[in-house]
Amino acid sequence: MRVLLVSNPWQQFKALPWRSLVPTGLLIALIAALFDTGLYYIAATITAVREALILLLRSPLVLLVRLGLSIGLGMVAVICLEVWFNPAPISSGTLWALFLCVLMGSVFFSFFGGTLGLQPLFFPLTDVFLIGTAVGIFWQGRRYWRY
Repeated sequence: MRVLLVSNPWQQFKALPWRSLVPTGLLIALIAALFDTGLYYIAATITAVREALILLLRSPLVLLVRLGLSIGLGMVAVICLEVWFNPAPISSGTLWALFLCVLMGSVFFSFFGGTLGLQPLFFPLTDVFLIGTAVGIFWQGRRYWRY
């Protein structure tokens, strides 16, 4: 009699390359936080940058700018994972875990951002950020979807 082995999702989750995914997620969240905070403090001192940011952060344009930057951040996350952290073979499960790590890093920096003096301009933890980051991760990692 043959016994069919049912894949165990918990074992698959534990087998993901977490030693590469967690630092990548934290690095990407740190890059986003430093980008936002740097622009905030530069805009506070330079009038031309402040006026450009005021134009970019107006109602119809802010959605597109935040979505585009979030997509770019997700793409950078996959590139960082491929180049610097060199995990085991990347699969669609690894991409979902990368999204989870970027999300947890962003939650960490948004939670402790007030005490650290971080100011979210373009990467606040909203639905636009979540959708854009997921689209960016899976767009850049589309060659890994099949595995």
